[in-house]
Amino acid sequence: MGLVVAKKHAKRAVDRNQIKRIVRESFRHHQSELENFDCVVLSRNGAKDLDKLKLRHMVDQLWTRLGQKSNGNRSRSKQRKA
Repeated sequence: MGLVVAKKHAKRAVDRNQIKRIVRESFRHHQSELENFDCVVLSRNGAKDLDKLKLRHMVDQLWTRLGQKSNGNRSRSKQRKA
């Protein structure tokens, strides 16, 4: 997993590191639900303005959606082979 938090979106290193820490922790909790693939997470403008819980909730939702998509693709590929 790659993390990119631009100075343009979070000027202070403390803010950039906090965003990265939250994303890493969320990924660690959802890692078992996800298939093996490469992922790059880019921060958007305003990410530093969110509180920790809101940012964590948003990132958790993204991992869940990503896990559902990867599981859906896996079941489709098994159906095609059969």
